[in-house]
Amino acid sequence: MTDVETTALLERYSHAEISAADLRRRLGNISYADVIIELAKRDLPLPRASQKGREERLARAQAWLFPPTV
Repeated sequence: MTDVETTALLERYSHAEISAADLRRRLGNISYADVIIELAKRDLPLPRASQKGREERLARAQAWLFPPTV
């Protein structure tokens, strides 16, 4: 795999478009530590989960985990 292809995959991971497991597999089963090193070399941030709909999912989880008492 060329450096350009590797960088493209790392950018997709950084933008949360592919999973860490998928990235590691595509890069030859590298370790997660190697992923962090490669991101740092290219000044790419770690991916962040989408905030869209987060509050609603948290409220549902809280209601399920802590149902109201009667």
